[in-house]
Amino acid sequence: MPKYRVYAVVTATKYMGEFEAESKEEAEQMAWESDKAYVSVCHQCARNVDSPEIDRMEVEEIDGQD
Repeated sequence: MPKYRVYAVVTATKYMGEFEAESKEEAEQMAWESDKAYVSVCHQCARNVDSPEIDRMEVEEIDGQD
C-alpha cells in the first residue's frame, strides 16, 4: 500500500499598522515595504511550523475612526 506525507497549510493574521494612502492598493504596498512585513513564531511553535511567510494582505478603510 502506498505511503503519503501530508502537510497542513496554516494561516493567521498579523496587525501591520495604519497607513495614510490614496487607495487600498497603495496602503497594501506600503505595508509590504514596511519593516513589519515578516513572520516570527515562538520557539515552541517553530518546532511545528516550517517556513512561515505572509501570503497576502487584507486592507480595510478606517477614515473617520479613531
